[in-house]
Amino acid sequence: MARMAEKSAENLKDAIENAKYTALWRFIYGLGIRNVGEHLAQVLAAHFGNLDSLMTASIDELEAIDEVGPIVAASIVAFFASESNRMIIERCLAGGVELESPPTRQQTLPLEGKSFVFTGSLEQCTRSEAKAMVERVGGRTAGLVSGKTDYVVAGPGAGSKREKAEQRGIPILTETEFLNMVNR
Repeated sequence: MARMAEKSAENLKDAIENAKYTALWRFIYGLGIRNVGEHLAQVLAAHFGNLDSLMTASIDELEAIDEVGPIVAASIVAFFASESNRMIIERCLAGGVELESPPTRQQTLPLEGKSFVFTGSLEQCTRSEAKAMVERVGGRTAGLVSGKTDYVVAGPGAGSKREKAEQRGIPILTETEFLNMVNR
């Protein structure tokens, strides 16, 4: 029994040590900044590359990022302006937390900055698979058609999103056309 307790304690110690090494975006997400989800945490990490740059970013610098609007920018700046939040971050880093910066990209991706909206059913892949495909080639996905939408992928049962895209002159792709585009 004592040997099991020793092993459990050792496993717990190892798990704590391993948890000290994390990706920058996971740490940003874990801070619980209002309006910052996993995807935006990844965008912020890729844009700034390190925590210090993000912590000192102005509202204007944040709003210059395609996916950050005034409300999100204000909540990020307010979060890092809080002395108690800064103290928590300092204690984490002093406790041995090490942040892995995102890899720097040497080349632009084929659909860098392009925005996709999906409507209707997808038959050859799931929505989450389609989203991952878009992100892999540098694009992003959105839930609504807007002036920033570059493509709408319309499957069977497409409704108002397709109509809105037609009204705005946004290219509408079939699922097959979309798959050919992202798998080039």
